[in-house]
Amino acid sequence: MIRRRNRGFTLAELTIVIVIAAILAAIAIPQLNLRQIEATWFHEQVRSGVRYAQRTAVAQRRCIFVSVSANQLELFYDNNGDCLISATRVRELATNQDFILGAPTGVTVSAAPNPFSFNGLGQPSAGATVSVSGKTVTVNAETGYVQ
Repeated sequence: MIRRRNRGFTLAELTIVIVIAAILAAIAIPQLNLRQIEATWFHEQVRSGVRYAQRTAVAQRRCIFVSVSANQLELFYDNNGDCLISATRVRELATNQDFILGAPTGVTVSAAPNPFSFNGLGQPSAGATVSVSGKTVTVNAETGYVQ
């Protein structure tokens, strides 16, 4: 009687292993990039927030302050037209809620100078740089251009 030795895997076994590996890759790979994606998305939100501050300052003809802490960006009105920061937050028109951008977990945000403002003509108080986990939003000191 001749015995056959089983060598290798059957086609069904290989197919099952490939399907399981593909499912695990589809779940695991996006999780590896999630922090980078969130940092990029928050960077774009910060840039939009700074532009919103400038547009609101022009529309309302008053100073709007951009204040940055370690994990959020907030917009404040001036204090009685004297271009001093107040505790009154800017409210979003669409939602009628305070304009606060909270950073995702693991994303840090900082600004220099902090806070900085836009006057009623949209001019910044100084050139400013907001850093979001290594990426920067720059406000040109002369033109107020936000890039």
